[in-house]
Amino acid sequence: MQLVNDELRSLLGRSTYYGLVLEAIARGKKRFNEIREYITLRLNKYVAPGEIERVLNNLMKMNIISRVSHGEYEIVDPIVRMKFSQV
Repeated sequence: MQLVNDELRSLLGRSTYYGLVLEAIARGKKRFNEIREYITLRLNKYVAPGEIERVLNNLMKMNIISRVSHGEYEIVDPIVRMKFSQV
């Protein structure tokens, strides 16, 4: 788990949204609207769809998440999934 924390530290320092997107997906929010709603509720403020889309695209480019059938997202690494499901 410490290795995962070390690898993700710089990513999570970029924006609060990275951690929240991973947390949302790990907790079963797999569709774009579910992820955005989860983050909006956690931050208690409006979150622009473009901001979430940017984070999702960056996470896919880094192979941290992938898009699966029917527009759903999943965390690729089970250790990362476990880490964020426990936040």
